[in-house]
Amino acid sequence: MPRRTLTYCLSAMLGSSLVLGALPGGALADDAVDAPIENPDLARPHVPTGAQSIAPDGWDGKNTQLYSAALAAHPRKLQAASLSGGSAGTLGPGGPGGPGQLNPGPGGNGAAGTLSTRLWRVQKGSHVTVTWDDSPSPLRNCGADDPAKGQQYRVSVAGEQGEVTQDFTTDTTTAGTAKWHEGRSYSFTAAENNPKISWAYQKASACGPLVTHFRAAQDPAPVPYDLKKARLPMPQAYQGHTPIDPRLVAQDCLAGPRTCHFEKDDRYSYRYYDRPRMVGQAYINCTRNPITDQRPVNWEERPYDNITQYFAQKDTESQKPQQPGPQGLQQPTAPQQPHHIDVKQGFPNIATQIAAGFTRADGNPLEMETNNPLLYGRKEQRNLSVTVQPGEVSWIEVQAARERLAGTLIHESKHERMDVFADVPSGSFGDRFYQRTGPMSKVELARCADARDNSRTPDNTIGAPTLRTAAHLVPVGAAPEGIKTRTVALTADGPLARH
Repeated sequence: MPRRTLTYCLSAMLGSSLVLGALPGGALADDAVDAPIENPDLARPHVPTGAQSIAPDGWDGKNTQLYSAALAAHPRKLQAASLSGGSAGTLGPGGPGGPGQLNPGPGGNGAAGTLSTRLWRVQKGSHVTVTWDDSPSPLRNCGADDPAKGQQYRVSVAGEQGEVTQDFTTDTTTAGTAKWHEGRSYSFTAAENNPKISWAYQKASACGPLVTHFRAAQDPAPVPYDLKKARLPMPQAYQGHTPIDPRLVAQDCLAGPRTCHFEKDDRYSYRYYDRPRMVGQAYINCTRNPITDQRPVNWEERPYDNITQYFAQKDTESQKPQQPGPQGLQQPTAPQQPHHIDVKQGFPNIATQIAAGFTRADGNPLEMETNNPLLYGRKEQRNLSVTVQPGEVSWIEVQAARERLAGTLIHESKHERMDVFADVPSGSFGDRFYQRTGPMSKVELARCADARDNSRTPDNTIGAPTLRTAAHLVPVGAAPEGIKTRTVALTADGPLARH
C-alpha cells in the first residue's frame, strides 16, 4: 500500500523541545488501493472433481454450485461458481455421460442462483471497480437454456436510491465447452460502508454461467478529518455478511483478552493536533509594574471510542419516557444505568485487543513494549514561572497530540466483525504548550479602572472648612452690635502687631 512520509518539526516551548508530527494531509486516502475480497479465486473448499452444491468460503450462495478446476476449465486452473442450482444429478467430467454430462446421483434443484460477498474496508463514498472472469456453462444437457448462445447474468450493489444493477453476457461457445472471458469489470460508488455485491442468474436452469477470479480496487473516500471525537460514527457489526447488533460482538469479544483481534486500517488512521485550549488560571496585571509568579499547571487528555458512545446512546434511548398510560399518567421507566467513560474502563478485554492490534500495526508483531504505545488517557503537569507585564493578560494553552484510530474487531470462530473508531492521546509525540500574553479586553480594562469595592469611611464627609478668600486668611464673623473693633491685616513680610 503506498504511503506518504509524515513530516516532523522541532519546536522549542518554555525551554523544552518536543518532536511534533504533522497531519498527513489526506494523502493516504487519495491513492488507489486494493479492496480485499475473501477467497477471491474460490479455492476453498477444495472440490477434487465434478461439482458440489455448496458456496465458497467467505461467500453467500443461494442455489449455486462450486465447480472443480478440471470441470471449470479456467486457463489459470481455478475453481469456479455456477450461478444455478444444478440438476437432479451431480456434475462431473467423467462417468456414463462423458465430459460435460450429468452423473447419476443427488444434485441441485435447477433454480436460478445468486453469489454475493461484502467488500470489507470500503467506506461510503469510495469509488470501487470490481473485476472477474466469466464463462458460459460447459455442460451439454441444459434443456431450453443454450449456453452456446451466451448467458446473461446481473451484477447488483446497493445505491443511494435503491439497488443499482448492470447486466453482462458471457461469450458464445460450442456446446459443452467453457469459453472464459477474463477481466469483466463493474464500477460504482459505495452507498454504504462494506458494500454488498451480488452476481445473479435470472433464469432457472441446470446450466448457470460460471464466475471466478474476483478482484477489487478502490479510490477511497476522503479521510473524515471533521469528525468530532465525542461523536464518532456508530459501530457496524456483521455475522458473516449479515448486519447484527454491535452489542452481540462486544459481548462475545469480552470473553477473554485474545478472543478477538483488531486490524488497523491505515488509510483512515492518523495522528493530529487537537484545537488549543486554555488550562489553569489567567493573570490580569492592573498595576504599573511586572508581576512574577510560580505555579503548577495540570491538564488531562481523555480517550474516546465509538463502542462506549454506542452503549451510552442506547442506554439513553432506553431511558426515554414512555407514552402516557390509560389514566394519562407517565409509565415508570427503568432506573438510569451508569455510563462508562471509555473502553478501557467498561470493556477491558476489548481495550487489550485494540491495543495489541495497534502495536502490531506499528511494526511490532510480538506486541512487546514500543515507542508508540496506545494510551487510554494521559495526565501532565508543568511548573511555570510566569511574568506578566503592566496592562497585559497572560494565560497557558495546550494543543494536545492525539491518535485517530480506525479498524475492525474480528471474532474468527463466530465469523463476527465490528468496525471500531477510537480517539486517544498520542504516545509517539508530545503536546504543544503555549504561554500566551496579550492586551486586555474592554471588560478587563473596565475592571482595572473600577474603584475598590470597599466599605465607605464613616467620616469621609468631614473635612477642613472651605476657604472663601485668600488661602492665608481666616474669615471672621461680624462684629457685635455697639462694640468698636479694629482689624489689622496680616502679611507674610511683617511681624505680627501687638495690642
